[in-house]
Amino acid sequence: MITRRLRRLMAAALVVTAGSPIVARSQGGPPRSNDRTAVPRMNAQQREALEKRFQQRIDAIVKERLRLTDEQQVKLREVASRAEESRRVLRREESVLRVALRNEMKAGDKANEAKVGELLDQMPGLERRKLDLLESEQRELAKFLSPTQRAHYFGLQDELRRGMQDVQRGRMGMHDSTAAPADSRAYRRRGPPPL
Repeated sequence: MITRRLRRLMAAALVVTAGSPIVARSQGGPPRSNDRTAVPRMNAQQREALEKRFQQRIDAIVKERLRLTDEQQVKLREVASRAEESRRVLRREESVLRVALRNEMKAGDKANEAKVGELLDQMPGLERRKLDLLESEQRELAKFLSPTQRAHYFGLQDELRRGMQDVQRGRMGMHDSTAAPADSRAYRRRGPPPL
């Protein structure tokens, strides 16, 4: 169950997360009068301060939930930072790949079969790299966290990710899971992919 404190933090995260629909809309020019999700622009200093406060609050929640020592918290932050940067790279690559595939498929019968095949062949490699990253992260965490702490951390990451998705859906007017497309409901039943 997502706590109210986490939900408030995730709402704040949407404001500072690059690439979120809210930020993208607010950076694309003045908000339209009917755009309820637009947020005021922030200067770099305000954004940095908000990101720092958000990270401090998340760190405090993680420390409390996992009962970390100060040393464990520092090490966890280092591992998490490296893993997140790698995930960001993988997400960008996957996004580029999916857009290219979608563009090819729009051509219908005129789609370049060789290109479509090449793009499809890259998909399993990306999935393998995601799993490799997860295994590598778990090996690093095992050096200073107990198995129980690692399990709590894994669950907390999943909780935060699902909460962010719920907040984003709420911001986009999809307040109810029945408003989500059928394929996203199936995704929710299966659960999220590995971190």
